[in-house]
Amino acid sequence: MKRIFLLALFASLTFLYVGCDSKKDDTVEPPAEQDKIVNTWYSEGSGVAPGLVSTLKTVKIKATFNSNNSYSVVATDSAGTEVTYSGTYSVSENTGTSIRSIILNQTVPTSVTSKGIYEVDSRGMMRYEVVQTTPEITGITPPVPSEGFGSTKYMNVPLGVTWIQGFVPANPTTELLNGTWISEGTNVAPGLVLTLKTKKIVATFNSNKTYTVVATDSSNVDVTYSGTFSTTANTGTSIRNITLNQSVPSAVTSTGIYRVTTKDLKYEVLQTTPAITGFTPPTAAEGFGSTKYNNIPLGATWIQTFIYQ
Repeated sequence: MKRIFLLALFASLTFLYVGCDSKKDDTVEPPAEQDKIVNTWYSEGSGVAPGLVSTLKTVKIKATFNSNNSYSVVATDSAGTEVTYSGTYSVSENTGTSIRSIILNQTVPTSVTSKGIYEVDSRGMMRYEVVQTTPEITGITPPVPSEGFGSTKYMNVPLGVTWIQGFVPANPTTELLNGTWISEGTNVAPGLVLTLKTKKIVATFNSNKTYTVVATDSSNVDVTYSGTFSTTANTGTSIRNITLNQSVPSAVTSTGIYRVTTKDLKYEVLQTTPAITGFTPPTAAEGFGSTKYNNIPLGATWIQTFIYQ
């Protein structure tokens, strides 16, 4: 029964309601706005629901919601095994909130109905939480808009973040990196703590492709780095490439990877010009921790975690 419940958690939604009411033959009604969920989405890293990580070892979910109210979800576990879920969905609005309701009628690999909620925010990212309702799972009740995300319950006890999914669009229309981010405490890369005694980093990426980074060490000395940046996408993942052309305090080029989720920014870059002998930058194909020295991956050493401000 647990397996049936978990399958349902992958389901998703979208509903395009088109109303036509013409009193005159020459009246043309504009098409209804397409629901924001109609897109292809990725959930990786901290975006994956903790419940899916612990029970199914899920590491990535690709969800596609079509304007004809069909959907397809491909879930990948830590062993690289993929499972595809598909069916149809419908959505509805709720007065006084941007959280929408969803009903999913899954047909593959099994017949299951699920209900829940979702919301696409102003940055174009989606939170999503559903639970199987048919066949009913004893003690489990689905989340409701009035109580918000985290309101899935077992025996009337809210389960919090356990089944909340965070998705980002496969092809965002705006740069999700834009904004101000803070890394401090255990989120600072171990390599920076060890070599520069860094305790805090405030990074600002602007829509005009400029950036400013202020690093503070354990003696409260600040150093400011600034320049321009560019990014590119990678097929099949929300991990993106970044190139930074630093001009202050010195001319340096760095390359690496980053991933924005609904919870954080994971970021790993390495100076490439002038090159540092023996070091190679991380790649999206090998993921975070793939910065290498003499071809040996350095793991978490240079991985930064930032929280959006």
